[in-house]
Amino acid sequence: MRVLFIGGTGNISSSCTTNALDRGIELFHLNRGQSSEPRDGVQTLIGDARNVDEVGKMIRDLHFDVVVDFIAFTPEHIQADLALYRDRTDQFIFISSASVYHKPVRHQVITESTPAFNPYWRYSQNKIACEQLLWREYTENGFPMTIVRPSHTYNDGWFPTSFGSGDFTYPDRMLRGKPIVVHGDGQSLWTITHTDDFAKGFNGLLGDPRTIGETFHITSDEQLSWDEIHIAIGRAFGVDPEIVHVPSEVIARFDEEVGAGLIGDKQYSVIFDNSKIKRYVPDFKATITFQEGMRRSAEIVEAHPRMKETISKETNDLVDRLIEAIGAVRP
Repeated sequence: MRVLFIGGTGNISSSCTTNALDRGIELFHLNRGQSSEPRDGVQTLIGDARNVDEVGKMIRDLHFDVVVDFIAFTPEHIQADLALYRDRTDQFIFISSASVYHKPVRHQVITESTPAFNPYWRYSQNKIACEQLLWREYTENGFPMTIVRPSHTYNDGWFPTSFGSGDFTYPDRMLRGKPIVVHGDGQSLWTITHTDDFAKGFNGLLGDPRTIGETFHITSDEQLSWDEIHIAIGRAFGVDPEIVHVPSEVIARFDEEVGAGLIGDKQYSVIFDNSKIKRYVPDFKATITFQEGMRRSAEIVEAHPRMKETISKETNDLVDRLIEAIGAVRP
């Protein structure tokens, strides 16, 4: 099976790449070649994925069983994909987001039939617009699309928090004995999925004609409160974090972008019903607990000390200002 990953070096797509190679898939990457060295076993096409003329010349003699766009965020990105791959693939998979599901949450158990509606977060609104464009192309022109909605995912070396995942800011605060902010009361339930688990379910969809015109989310079945999530991060480093709770609405007043991601997604308790992906990929099961994932991330960081230097001044400043504003400073 010949598969093209648009992107291929990011948080999710790197795990999907490893899993695809293990499955013997003939894999291509299309990216700018700036994020990392080319992977052994992957044929890398260097170029701007949105430059239709440039990419069209590179792939003019190629046909793919599957094309996956990991880095499409706006309808304009999908328009470029349609121009390039309409007659060059048997399946096109759009990586959307579970944040598109109806907000405020109508029911804490989310299925693929839950409506897509998010009036709070522009990121989610753009993903919904992408989905709507693909649905029109499918129903009107038979474009062979599949939609996949990851929820909050992380890879080794990542630490998912209320304020991001890809840097060391929160573990650093914990190690230095500085308080951290958790949105709300810390008791809402959340689902975080290791990308290695996501890849097992995702790559099982590749090339399956039954998935055309279908939507899937792929997540862990483990639910943790946000307090439990942050405590697990601290304990991976042998510390118990000092947690300060701040309402999401207050955080939004200090940082509109961060607030949109909380009010439009993270502040709600959500449990994902994974029955559908398990029907289509019967051997899929998420096996990496969050505690195990944090242990792995801590080991990675200890083995690569320079990762501890990835500190966000903006996040630190925001957290300090929030704590000061609500008067939750230590005596």
